[in-house]
Amino acid sequence: MKFSLYQASRKGGRPYNEDRLAYASSNSTLLLVLADGMGGHAHGEVASQLTVDTVCRLFKDQAQPSLDDPSGFLLEAIYSAHEAVNAYAVEHDLPEPPRTTCVACVVQQGRAVWAHVGDSRLYHFQRDRFRSHTRDHSMVQQLVDRGLINEAEAQQRVERNMLYNAIGGFMLPDIEVSDPVPLHEGDLILLCSDGFWDELTAEEMLAQLQARPLREAIHLLMDTAEGRGGPRCDNLSALALRFGPEPVAG
Repeated sequence: MKFSLYQASRKGGRPYNEDRLAYASSNSTLLLVLADGMGGHAHGEVASQLTVDTVCRLFKDQAQPSLDDPSGFLLEAIYSAHEAVNAYAVEHDLPEPPRTTCVACVVQQGRAVWAHVGDSRLYHFQRDRFRSHTRDHSMVQQLVDRGLINEAEAQQRVERNMLYNAIGGFMLPDIEVSDPVPLHEGDLILLCSDGFWDELTAEEMLAQLQARPLREAIHLLMDTAEGRGGPRCDNLSALALRFGPEPVAG
């Protein structure tokens, strides 16, 4: 199976970066993971780092060389990350646990399965079309789901990034897990934080990712997102996977 990977992260207009991302692999299985520490809570960068570290550590322990149950692994790993964040809060006598979003994907035997908490997204592009992205666990998305507002109206709501679901805190995260999805040559998997996707359309992402090697495409997309975000641009991160050969650099 031939594939390529690229990841990048910027702090945007914020004083520091609370996003964390990583990938890990065995001989037959690949893990991608991204977490975005929630800025409304102290130590968000700790929560995101603990989440990425915990998921990667469990992957390395269990992918020997493949995972028996990728969906079950994702559930276990994210719940373990939640426990690690809360344990950190107790150990350091914090008034409340820090919080983070998370999106993680396992690729094994030509299929991908992913899980997420919060509004960090996974996009799936199939050759020349946008296939799907994960559903945000936000207050505004609940209004869209109920038919009270449409997607265009949701983009204009100032509270669109208010989340009801996170890793860390006194409630267990409600982890949403996908069905396994077959991957074919030319497919793209993109994990990204809200500072990235909030400023870009799926069509813009696909146009760049199709036409250029991942490194070039991700940097161009980040330039666009950061420029649109302006001086108060959020942290922005992306981790992209392409199945099949890279296009020739333009």
